[in-house]
Amino acid sequence: MSNSENIGKLMHLKLSKIESAEPCSESEFIIAGAAEAVLQAGNRNWIPIIVKETGDYQYQVVSNHFVYAVAQQAKLDLVWCIVIDPKPSNIEQAKILAREANPKVNLSTASKDTIIAVLKYLVQEHNWKTVKPVEAANKILASNREQWSDFIPLTKLQCGLTKARLDCIAKVFTISPPPPPPPPPEKVSVKRASRDEIFDRLNYLSTNKIGGFENIDAEKTADAIFNANKGKWKSLTPIPRLEPGLDTAKMKTFKTLFTL
Repeated sequence: MSNSENIGKLMHLKLSKIESAEPCSESEFIIAGAAEAVLQAGNRNWIPIIVKETGDYQYQVVSNHFVYAVAQQAKLDLVWCIVIDPKPSNIEQAKILAREANPKVNLSTASKDTIIAVLKYLVQEHNWKTVKPVEAANKILASNREQWSDFIPLTKLQCGLTKARLDCIAKVFTISPPPPPPPPPEKVSVKRASRDEIFDRLNYLSTNKIGGFENIDAEKTADAIFNANKGKWKSLTPIPRLEPGLDTAKMKTFKTLFTL
């Protein structure tokens, strides 16, 4: 079982009691050279391995996998380690500090300066000559990014962030899908509804950015519908004539909350 008294301690642990679930991707030459350096320094690894306890005197590497691979190559009996509190956020931090993982930025809420900084990193890291960080950031900020549920909309901004680059983008950006809207109001008849009932439903669609209604003036449209002479209406067809912004696509959404 995990011993909380050991968390944060620098400990000299038996290498045979430590396992790793992740391989080290470094070249054999680099590992062998580092192992020789450790042996020349009196068999001491001056950069500790970061481990978590998995049982009594049992440990698993969570960060500095390179040092673990070097210790194995050097056939050390004991290695210096720091025991970490195994919370996922702590392990993620250790990986980021060891450059084994990238920090991630929430694209849904990130500032312009942060987005530019991340895009500059990607351009430099992957030699993306067709991506202009400032131009791409401006297009992202001008988009409806708060409503994105994945990175596909990036590919439609014509800023060089193509589908082929989404895997790289996903390594440094995250997306927070918007929460589902609250339950919709019940349908009402446009002929019998009060002005407030009409406004409440239009405002629901506008506030929750449903069906393009975020571009509709709910107050103005509610007034137009309520004050219209609806006595001879046989359908909702006259509605778009009251508000030009209510095109065919929006009318499909409109009919989910309104009847004749």
